[in-house]
Amino acid sequence: MNRRTFSIFAIFIILALFLTGCQVKKQSTKIGNIGISDQSASEETPRTPQEVIYEVGDIISIDNAVLVVLGWDQPPGGDFNPPDEGKKYLVVDLMIANQGERSFNSSPVFQMTLKDSSGQKYNINGKANIASGSNTPNGEVNPGEVIRGKVGFHVPEDLTNFIFVYEANLIGIGEVSVNLGSTPVAMDPPPDLNLAHRQEIYTVGEQIEISGLVIQILGVSYPSGTDLVKPKVGYKFISVDVQVENQGESVQEITSIVQMYLKDNTGEKYTFHLGAQSIIDSGLPDDELQPGERIRGQIGFQVPADSEGLIFVFDAEVFGFGKVFIALD
Repeated sequence: MNRRTFSIFAIFIILALFLTGCQVKKQSTKIGNIGISDQSASEETPRTPQEVIYEVGDIISIDNAVLVVLGWDQPPGGDFNPPDEGKKYLVVDLMIANQGERSFNSSPVFQMTLKDSSGQKYNINGKANIASGSNTPNGEVNPGEVIRGKVGFHVPEDLTNFIFVYEANLIGIGEVSVNLGSTPVAMDPPPDLNLAHRQEIYTVGEQIEISGLVIQILGVSYPSGTDLVKPKVGYKFISVDVQVENQGESVQEITSIVQMYLKDNTGEKYTFHLGAQSIIDSGLPDDELQPGERIRGQIGFQVPADSEGLIFVFDAEVFGFGKVFIALD
């Protein structure tokens, strides 16, 4: 390595250490709760004098995020997706809200873990996520937006009193620990988190411009299904008629199953559903759009029959920031 290369390398190392050293640890604060939890921390759970352990139902503020753990359960997984022998699935239901001025990304795989009483960590498990039957709370979170989802773990079946750990950002400066207790619990989400920002919600029929695209919801229908393809018990199918036009100067790719989904009034996310799509006569609104070109199609979803406040979300920039919210009700 010559002297010039070594000098450049050294500068990068020093800069990285400087930036790391300048990070200020974010302190978490309890700003409310949604019920009196009877979960108690295990006597065996090690804590430092400075460590704060929150409870299920606590509304916790840290940096630009608000975190609420609504509960947890232990789904069996079924015949085709059972846990390994001697283990169980543990699924945590949670909400994340953005109380800041700028968007941020939620990355459960990197930001969420479990710890047992010995301090052993457990990462998110794909099989457990499938057993949860829900989507994970991942992706871009706009100012004033609330997302909800479940994260699953694969843990020893004889252990209880796990601690759910949320890292406020990817470099671990700011951590929230929530005691899950010994028995499964479920709480209703808070009706209002009193966020400083309110999302801009559009309506069906409006033309909305974002990132050189113009998107418009032309209609919403509720197909009942067929003898062979029906919604799951307690659910319903929804078909959304979408039109997207490229009014920019460059080619844009539209991939509906990645960029389009629904949310309910709790922030729960519902993605493309193959069964619903199979009974829709029209195709998906997918295409490589040249400048001035438009595409129209229908995309199908399955949501709980009693879901309220459904919102269609279009993520214009999958790897960046930019979303549109359109009320369907």
